[in-house]
Amino acid sequence: MCDRNGGRRLRQWLIEQIDSSMYPGLIWENDEKSMFRIPWKHAGKQDYNQEVDASIFKAWAVFKGKFKEGDKAEPATWKTRLRCALNKSPDFEEVTDRSQLDISEPYKVYRIVPEEEQKCKLGVAAAGCMNEVTEMECGRSDIEELIKEPTVDDYMGMIKRSPSPPEACRSQLLPDWWAQQPSTGVPLVTGYTAYDAHHSAFSQMVISFYYGGKLVGHATTTCPEGCLLSLSQPVLPNAKLCGPEGLELVRFPPADAIPSERQRQVTRKLFGHLERGVELYSRRQGVFVRRLCQGRVFCSGNAVVCKGRPNKLERDEMVQVFDTSQFFRELQQFYNSQSRLPDSRVVLCFGEEFPDMAPLRSKLILVQIEQLYIRQLAEEAGKSCGAGSVLQAPEESLPDQVFRMFPDICASHQRPFFRENQQITV
Repeated sequence: MCDRNGGRRLRQWLIEQIDSSMYPGLIWENDEKSMFRIPWKHAGKQDYNQEVDASIFKAWAVFKGKFKEGDKAEPATWKTRLRCALNKSPDFEEVTDRSQLDISEPYKVYRIVPEEEQKCKLGVAAAGCMNEVTEMECGRSDIEELIKEPTVDDYMGMIKRSPSPPEACRSQLLPDWWAQQPSTGVPLVTGYTAYDAHHSAFSQMVISFYYGGKLVGHATTTCPEGCLLSLSQPVLPNAKLCGPEGLELVRFPPADAIPSERQRQVTRKLFGHLERGVELYSRRQGVFVRRLCQGRVFCSGNAVVCKGRPNKLERDEMVQVFDTSQFFRELQQFYNSQSRLPDSRVVLCFGEEFPDMAPLRSKLILVQIEQLYIRQLAEEAGKSCGAGSVLQAPEESLPDQVFRMFPDICASHQRPFFRENQQITV
Protein backbone atom coordinates (compact mmCIF):
# COMPACT_ATOMS: atom_id res chain seq x y z
CA MET A 1 0.00 0.00 0.00
CA CYS A 2 1.03 3.59 -0.47
CA ASP A 3 2.26 5.54 2.55
CA ARG A 4 0.04 8.57 2.17
CA ASN A 5 1.36 10.17 5.36
CA GLY A 6 5.06 9.75 4.70
CA GLY A 7 5.71 13.46 5.11
CA ARG A 8 4.63 13.53 8.75
CA ARG A 9 7.09 12.40 11.36
CA LEU A 10 6.45 9.66 13.89
CA ARG A 11 7.27 12.15 16.63
CA GLN A 12 4.43 14.50 15.72
CA TRP A 13 1.96 11.67 15.20
CA LEU A 14 2.75 9.95 18.49
CA ILE A 15 2.54 13.14 20.56
CA GLU A 16 -0.90 13.75 19.08
CA GLN A 17 -2.02 10.24 20.04
CA ILE A 18 -0.78 10.61 23.62
CA ASP A 19 -2.55 13.95 24.00
CA SER A 20 -5.78 12.48 22.60
CA SER A 21 -6.14 10.04 25.55
CA MET A 22 -7.81 7.62 23.13
CA TYR A 23 -5.48 4.69 23.78
CA PRO A 24 -5.50 2.88 27.16
CA GLY A 25 -2.06 2.86 28.75
CA LEU A 26 -0.55 5.40 26.35
CA ILE A 27 0.15 8.27 28.75
CA TRP A 28 2.78 10.84 29.66
CA GLU A 29 5.30 9.60 32.21
CA ASN A 30 6.19 13.04 33.59
CA ASP A 31 4.74 16.53 33.83
CA GLU A 32 7.30 17.91 31.40
CA LYS A 33 5.92 15.57 28.70
CA SER A 34 9.40 14.48 27.76
CA MET A 35 8.73 10.79 28.48
CA PHE A 36 5.72 8.57 27.84
CA ARG A 37 4.45 5.07 28.59
CA ILE A 38 3.29 2.71 25.87
CA PRO A 39 1.43 -0.54 26.72
CA TRP A 40 3.47 -3.67 25.99
CA LYS A 41 1.34 -6.72 26.80
CA HIS A 42 2.25 -9.94 24.99
CA ALA A 43 -0.43 -11.35 22.70
CA GLY A 44 -0.05 -14.76 24.37
CA LYS A 45 -1.37 -13.61 27.74
CA GLN A 46 -4.73 -15.03 28.78
CA ASP A 47 -6.18 -11.57 29.48
CA TYR A 48 -4.91 -10.08 26.21
CA ASN A 49 -7.57 -7.90 24.57
CA GLN A 50 -6.68 -6.99 21.01
CA GLU A 51 -9.05 -4.02 20.85
CA VAL A 52 -7.40 -2.50 23.93
CA ASP A 53 -3.84 -3.80 24.11
CA ALA A 54 -3.08 -3.48 20.39
CA SER A 55 -4.99 -0.27 19.72
CA ILE A 56 -2.00 2.07 19.40
CA PHE A 57 -0.10 -0.42 17.23
CA LYS A 58 -3.13 -0.84 14.97
CA ALA A 59 -3.47 2.95 14.72
CA TRP A 60 0.13 3.23 13.49
CA ALA A 61 -0.49 0.53 10.87
CA VAL A 62 -3.58 2.41 9.67
CA PHE A 63 -1.69 5.71 9.62
CA LYS A 64 1.10 4.19 7.53
CA GLY A 65 -1.35 2.62 5.10
CA LYS A 66 -0.40 -0.92 6.14
CA PHE A 67 -3.87 -1.86 7.38
CA LYS A 68 -7.45 -1.02 6.53
CA GLU A 69 -10.71 -2.30 7.95
CA GLY A 70 -11.51 -5.68 6.50
CA ASP A 71 -7.88 -6.80 6.35
CA LYS A 72 -6.74 -9.72 8.49
CA ALA A 73 -5.81 -8.57 12.00
CA GLU A 74 -2.08 -9.01 12.71
CA PRO A 75 -1.46 -7.53 16.18
CA ALA A 76 2.04 -9.00 16.45
CA THR A 77 3.00 -7.43 13.11
CA TRP A 78 1.48 -4.07 14.09
CA LYS A 79 3.53 -4.10 17.29
CA THR A 80 6.73 -4.99 15.45
CA ARG A 81 6.27 -2.13 12.99
CA LEU A 82 5.84 0.52 15.67
CA ARG A 83 8.59 -0.95 17.85
CA CYS A 84 11.08 -0.88 15.00
CA ALA A 85 10.00 2.63 14.00
CA LEU A 86 10.58 3.84 17.57
CA ASN A 87 13.96 2.16 17.87
CA LYS A 88 15.21 3.39 14.49
CA SER A 89 14.03 6.95 14.99
CA PRO A 90 16.53 9.43 16.48
CA ASP A 91 13.54 11.16 18.10
CA PHE A 92 13.05 8.41 20.69
CA GLU A 93 15.14 6.58 23.24
CA GLU A 94 13.90 3.77 25.47
CA VAL A 95 14.28 4.38 29.22
CA THR A 96 14.81 0.81 30.34
CA ASP A 97 15.04 1.52 34.07
CA ARG A 98 11.50 2.95 33.99
CA SER A 99 9.95 0.23 31.81
CA GLN A 100 7.90 -2.44 33.59
CA LEU A 101 7.56 -5.67 31.60
CA ASP A 102 6.92 -8.20 34.39
CA ILE A 103 3.64 -6.81 35.74
CA SER A 104 0.04 -7.60 34.82
CA GLU A 105 -0.22 -4.48 32.64
CA PRO A 106 3.33 -4.17 31.24
CA TYR A 107 4.59 -1.04 29.54
CA LYS A 108 7.72 0.51 28.09
CA VAL A 109 8.89 4.05 28.68
CA TYR A 110 10.42 6.15 25.91
CA ARG A 111 12.07 9.55 26.09
CA ILE A 112 11.57 12.17 23.40
CA VAL A 113 15.08 13.24 22.42
CA PRO A 114 15.45 17.02 21.85
CA GLU A 115 16.67 17.95 18.39
CA GLU A 116 19.79 19.69 19.69
CA GLU A 117 20.79 16.53 21.53
CA GLN A 118 20.25 14.51 18.38
CA LYS A 119 22.63 16.72 16.43
CA CYS A 120 25.34 16.25 19.04
CA LYS A 121 24.91 12.49 19.07
CA LEU A 122 24.67 11.82 15.37
CA GLY A 123 27.65 13.78 14.12
CA VAL A 124 29.10 13.40 10.66
CA ALA A 125 28.81 9.57 10.46
CA ALA A 126 25.12 9.41 11.34
CA ALA A 127 23.89 8.46 7.87
CA GLY A 128 26.11 5.40 7.60
CA CYS A 129 25.14 4.15 11.06
CA MET A 130 21.44 4.60 10.41
CA ASN A 131 21.68 2.69 7.13
CA GLU A 132 23.20 -0.29 8.89
CA VAL A 133 20.47 -0.38 11.51
CA THR A 134 17.80 -0.07 8.82
CA GLU A 135 19.29 -3.07 7.04
CA MET A 136 18.66 -5.16 10.14
CA GLU A 137 15.12 -3.74 10.38
CA CYS A 138 15.18 -3.64 14.20
CA GLY A 139 17.51 -2.00 16.68
CA ARG A 140 19.55 -3.48 19.54
CA SER A 141 16.73 -3.38 22.07
CA ASP A 142 14.52 -5.31 19.63
CA ILE A 143 17.11 -8.08 19.48
CA GLU A 144 17.32 -8.14 23.29
CA GLU A 145 13.57 -8.70 23.41
CA LEU A 146 13.70 -11.43 20.78
CA ILE A 147 16.47 -13.35 22.53
CA LYS A 148 15.28 -13.30 26.12
CA GLU A 149 12.85 -15.89 27.43
CA PRO A 150 9.52 -14.38 28.54
CA THR A 151 7.74 -15.71 31.60
CA VAL A 152 5.60 -18.80 31.20
CA ASP A 153 2.49 -16.66 31.71
CA ASP A 154 3.21 -14.90 28.42
CA TYR A 155 2.38 -18.07 26.53
CA MET A 156 -0.29 -19.72 28.68
CA GLY A 157 -2.98 -18.50 26.30
CA MET A 158 -1.34 -19.94 23.20
CA ILE A 159 -2.49 -23.30 21.83
CA LYS A 160 0.40 -25.74 21.78
CA ARG A 161 -0.58 -28.04 18.96
CA SER A 162 -3.22 -28.81 16.39
CA PRO A 163 -3.21 -32.21 14.65
CA SER A 164 -4.67 -30.75 11.43
CA PRO A 165 -3.50 -27.22 10.52
CA PRO A 166 -5.77 -25.53 7.97
CA GLU A 167 -4.73 -25.75 4.31
CA ALA A 168 -4.27 -21.99 4.01
CA CYS A 169 -1.87 -22.14 6.92
CA ARG A 170 0.22 -24.97 5.55
CA SER A 171 0.61 -23.27 2.20
CA GLN A 172 2.48 -20.40 3.87
CA LEU A 173 5.25 -22.83 4.81
CA LEU A 174 6.22 -23.32 1.14
CA PRO A 175 7.42 -19.84 0.14
CA ASP A 176 9.25 -19.35 -3.15
CA TRP A 177 12.21 -18.11 -1.12
CA TRP A 178 13.23 -21.65 -0.16
CA ALA A 179 13.28 -22.75 -3.79
CA GLN A 180 15.61 -19.85 -4.68
CA GLN A 181 18.32 -21.02 -2.28
CA PRO A 182 21.23 -23.14 -3.54
CA SER A 183 20.66 -26.88 -3.40
CA THR A 184 22.42 -28.77 -0.63
CA GLY A 185 23.47 -31.30 -3.25
CA VAL A 186 21.97 -34.35 -1.55
CA PRO A 187 21.61 -36.97 -4.29
CA LEU A 188 18.30 -38.68 -4.85
CA VAL A 189 18.14 -42.40 -4.17
CA THR A 190 16.66 -43.81 -7.35
CA GLY A 191 16.02 -47.30 -6.04
CA TYR A 192 13.40 -46.70 -3.38
CA THR A 193 12.86 -50.45 -3.08
CA ALA A 194 16.26 -50.61 -1.39
CA TYR A 195 14.56 -49.27 1.75
CA ASP A 196 12.82 -51.73 4.01
CA ALA A 197 9.81 -51.01 6.19
CA HIS A 198 11.89 -50.50 9.32
CA HIS A 199 12.96 -47.45 11.29
CA SER A 200 16.16 -47.10 9.22
CA ALA A 201 14.10 -45.71 6.35
CA PHE A 202 13.24 -42.68 8.46
CA SER A 203 16.28 -42.23 10.70
CA GLN A 204 18.31 -39.94 8.42
CA MET A 205 17.65 -36.19 8.33
CA VAL A 206 18.88 -33.44 6.03
CA ILE A 207 19.56 -30.30 8.09
CA SER A 208 20.18 -26.93 6.40
CA PHE A 209 21.25 -23.73 8.18
CA TYR A 210 20.26 -20.24 6.98
CA TYR A 211 21.65 -17.02 8.49
CA GLY A 212 19.87 -13.89 7.33
CA GLY A 213 18.24 -15.87 4.53
CA LYS A 214 21.54 -17.26 3.16
CA LEU A 215 22.40 -20.95 3.17
CA VAL A 216 25.57 -21.29 5.28
CA GLY A 217 25.80 -25.03 5.86
CA HIS A 218 24.07 -28.38 5.81
CA ALA A 219 24.47 -31.88 7.19
CA THR A 220 22.92 -35.30 6.73
CA THR A 221 22.56 -37.23 9.98
CA THR A 222 23.41 -40.92 10.16
CA CYS A 223 22.77 -41.80 13.81
CA PRO A 224 19.46 -43.69 14.28
CA GLU A 225 19.13 -42.43 17.86
CA GLY A 226 18.73 -38.82 16.70
CA CYS A 227 20.87 -35.70 16.85
CA LEU A 228 21.59 -32.63 18.95
CA LEU A 229 21.86 -29.22 17.27
CA SER A 230 24.48 -27.49 19.34
CA LEU A 231 27.40 -25.07 19.44
CA SER A 232 29.80 -27.69 20.85
CA GLN A 233 33.32 -27.69 19.45
CA PRO A 234 34.82 -31.01 18.25
CA VAL A 235 37.66 -32.25 20.43
CA LEU A 236 39.61 -33.68 17.50
CA PRO A 237 39.51 -32.79 13.80
CA ASN A 238 37.00 -34.91 11.87
CA ALA A 239 35.93 -36.63 15.09
CA LYS A 240 32.34 -37.81 15.26
CA LEU A 241 30.71 -36.13 18.21
CA CYS A 242 28.38 -37.98 20.51
CA GLY A 243 25.94 -36.13 22.71
CA PRO A 244 23.62 -37.28 25.48
CA GLU A 245 22.12 -40.76 25.01
CA GLY A 246 24.35 -41.38 22.00
CA LEU A 247 22.91 -38.54 19.92
CA GLU A 248 24.90 -37.34 16.94
CA LEU A 249 26.10 -33.75 17.42
CA VAL A 250 25.44 -31.33 14.56
CA ARG A 251 27.10 -27.95 15.02
CA PHE A 252 25.70 -24.58 14.06
CA PRO A 253 28.00 -23.09 11.41
CA PRO A 254 30.06 -20.13 12.67
CA ALA A 255 28.81 -16.62 11.96
CA ASP A 256 32.04 -15.67 10.15
CA ALA A 257 30.45 -16.01 6.70
CA ILE A 258 27.78 -13.36 7.42
CA PRO A 259 28.77 -10.27 5.37
CA SER A 260 27.11 -7.65 7.60
CA GLU A 261 29.14 -6.85 10.72
CA ARG A 262 26.00 -5.82 12.57
CA GLN A 263 24.26 -9.10 11.72
CA ARG A 264 27.35 -11.10 12.75
CA GLN A 265 27.38 -9.41 16.16
CA VAL A 266 23.70 -10.03 16.80
CA THR A 267 23.90 -13.65 15.60
CA ARG A 268 26.84 -14.34 17.91
CA LYS A 269 24.93 -12.79 20.77
CA LEU A 270 22.03 -15.12 20.01
CA PHE A 271 24.47 -18.06 20.00
CA GLY A 272 25.12 -17.31 23.67
CA HIS A 273 21.54 -18.34 24.46
CA LEU A 274 21.63 -21.58 22.45
CA GLU A 275 24.35 -23.47 24.32
CA ARG A 276 22.31 -26.56 25.29
CA GLY A 277 20.84 -26.77 21.82
CA VAL A 278 17.85 -28.68 20.47
CA GLU A 279 17.34 -32.44 20.21
CA LEU A 280 15.90 -33.87 16.97
CA TYR A 281 14.45 -37.35 16.56
CA SER A 282 13.37 -38.87 13.24
CA ARG A 283 10.98 -41.82 13.52
CA ARG A 284 8.37 -43.64 11.47
CA GLN A 285 5.72 -41.41 13.02
CA GLY A 286 7.56 -38.23 12.00
CA VAL A 287 10.00 -35.69 13.43
CA PHE A 288 10.12 -34.83 17.13
CA VAL A 289 11.90 -31.90 18.77
CA ARG A 290 12.94 -31.16 22.32
CA ARG A 291 14.23 -27.66 23.09
CA LEU A 292 16.95 -27.59 25.75
CA CYS A 293 18.46 -24.14 25.23
CA GLN A 294 17.59 -20.96 27.11
CA GLY A 295 16.81 -18.98 23.95
CA ARG A 296 13.35 -19.14 22.46
CA VAL A 297 12.73 -21.46 19.51
CA PHE A 298 9.74 -21.28 17.16
CA CYS A 299 8.81 -23.79 14.49
CA SER A 300 6.68 -24.72 11.50
CA GLY A 301 5.77 -28.15 10.18
CA ASN A 302 2.70 -30.12 9.19
CA ALA A 303 2.04 -31.24 12.79
CA VAL A 304 2.29 -27.90 14.60
CA VAL A 305 -0.30 -25.22 15.19
CA CYS A 306 -0.39 -22.36 12.69
CA LYS A 307 -3.48 -20.17 12.71
CA GLY A 308 -1.53 -16.99 12.00
CA ARG A 309 0.48 -16.90 15.22
CA PRO A 310 3.97 -18.09 16.19
CA ASN A 311 4.52 -21.68 17.33
CA LYS A 312 6.84 -21.67 20.34
CA LEU A 313 8.61 -24.79 21.60
CA GLU A 314 8.40 -25.04 25.37
CA ARG A 315 11.61 -25.94 27.14
CA ASP A 316 12.27 -29.65 27.87
CA GLU A 317 9.01 -30.76 26.21
CA MET A 318 8.99 -33.38 23.45
CA VAL A 319 6.87 -32.08 20.56
CA GLN A 320 5.96 -33.69 17.25
CA VAL A 321 6.51 -31.18 14.47
CA PHE A 322 6.13 -33.43 11.42
CA ASP A 323 3.54 -36.18 10.93
CA THR A 324 4.60 -38.82 8.39
CA SER A 325 1.14 -40.35 8.05
CA GLN A 326 -0.33 -36.95 7.21
CA PHE A 327 2.36 -36.41 4.57
CA PHE A 328 1.59 -39.78 2.94
CA ARG A 329 -2.13 -39.09 2.89
CA GLU A 330 -1.52 -35.69 1.27
CA LEU A 331 0.95 -37.27 -1.16
CA GLN A 332 -1.71 -39.74 -2.27
CA GLN A 333 -4.15 -36.85 -2.72
CA PHE A 334 -1.51 -35.06 -4.78
CA TYR A 335 -1.12 -38.05 -7.11
CA ASN A 336 -4.90 -38.19 -7.40
CA SER A 337 -4.80 -34.50 -8.45
CA GLN A 338 -6.82 -33.55 -5.38
CA SER A 339 -4.30 -31.24 -3.67
CA ARG A 340 -0.94 -29.52 -3.98
CA LEU A 341 2.38 -31.25 -3.32
CA PRO A 342 2.68 -31.59 0.47
CA ASP A 343 5.47 -29.81 2.30
CA SER A 344 8.18 -32.14 3.58
CA ARG A 345 9.98 -29.54 5.69
CA VAL A 346 10.22 -28.53 9.31
CA VAL A 347 11.65 -25.07 10.02
CA LEU A 348 13.09 -23.97 13.36
CA CYS A 349 13.57 -20.24 13.99
CA PHE A 350 15.88 -19.29 16.85
CA GLY A 351 15.28 -16.18 18.96
CA GLU A 352 12.53 -14.69 16.79
CA GLU A 353 8.81 -15.34 16.50
CA PHE A 354 7.85 -17.61 13.61
CA PRO A 355 5.86 -18.00 11.47
CA ASP A 356 4.94 -14.34 11.08
CA MET A 357 4.67 -11.69 8.39
CA ALA A 358 8.40 -10.91 8.34
CA PRO A 359 10.31 -12.13 5.26
CA LEU A 360 12.43 -15.22 5.87
CA ARG A 361 15.55 -13.35 4.77
CA SER A 362 15.17 -11.10 7.82
CA LYS A 363 15.46 -14.01 10.29
CA LEU A 364 18.80 -14.36 12.05
CA ILE A 365 18.89 -18.16 12.28
CA LEU A 366 16.61 -20.60 10.46
CA VAL A 367 17.20 -24.35 10.42
CA GLN A 368 15.35 -26.50 7.88
CA ILE A 369 14.91 -30.20 8.69
CA GLU A 370 13.69 -32.96 6.39
CA GLN A 371 13.59 -36.71 6.75
CA LEU A 372 15.85 -37.82 3.91
CA TYR A 373 13.43 -40.43 2.63
CA ILE A 374 10.45 -38.05 2.75
CA ARG A 375 12.51 -35.40 0.96
CA GLN A 376 13.31 -37.86 -1.81
CA LEU A 377 9.65 -38.80 -2.18
CA ALA A 378 8.68 -35.12 -2.42
CA GLU A 379 11.38 -34.38 -5.01
CA GLU A 380 10.40 -37.43 -7.07
CA ALA A 381 6.75 -36.37 -6.94
CA GLY A 382 7.70 -32.86 -8.02
CA LYS A 383 9.68 -34.21 -10.98
CA SER A 384 6.86 -36.47 -12.12
CA CYS A 385 4.46 -33.54 -11.90
CA GLY A 386 6.58 -31.42 -14.24
CA ALA A 387 7.65 -34.15 -16.65
CA GLY A 388 4.53 -33.99 -18.81
CA SER A 389 2.43 -36.70 -20.36
CA VAL A 390 5.31 -38.18 -22.41
CA LEU A 391 6.88 -39.62 -19.26
CA GLN A 392 6.74 -43.38 -19.47
CA ALA A 393 5.06 -44.91 -16.44
CA PRO A 394 7.27 -47.33 -14.48
CA GLU A 395 6.21 -50.91 -13.86
CA GLU A 396 5.13 -49.90 -10.37
CA SER A 397 4.42 -46.24 -9.67
CA LEU A 398 6.16 -44.39 -6.85
CA PRO A 399 3.00 -43.96 -4.76
CA ASP A 400 2.20 -47.66 -5.18
CA GLN A 401 5.69 -48.51 -3.95
CA VAL A 402 5.29 -46.25 -0.95
CA PHE A 403 1.88 -47.52 0.04
CA ARG A 404 2.93 -51.13 -0.44
CA MET A 405 6.04 -50.67 1.71
CA PHE A 406 4.35 -48.66 4.48
CA PRO A 407 0.72 -49.76 4.63
CA ASP A 408 0.41 -49.06 8.34
CA ILE A 409 1.43 -45.40 8.06
CA CYS A 410 -0.35 -44.72 4.80
CA ALA A 411 -3.72 -46.02 5.94
CA SER A 412 -6.40 -43.49 6.82
CA HIS A 413 -6.55 -42.89 10.56
CA GLN A 414 -9.46 -41.54 12.52
CA ARG A 415 -7.05 -39.97 14.99
CA PRO A 416 -3.50 -38.61 14.64
CA PHE A 417 -0.46 -40.71 15.56
CA PHE A 418 0.67 -38.26 18.21
CA ARG A 419 -1.58 -37.26 21.06
CA GLU A 420 -0.94 -34.41 23.47
CA ASN A 421 0.40 -36.55 26.35
CA GLN A 422 1.77 -39.46 24.34
CA GLN A 423 5.34 -40.49 25.15
CA ILE A 424 7.68 -41.56 22.37
CA THR A 425 10.61 -43.92 22.66
CA VAL A 426 13.91 -42.25 21.92
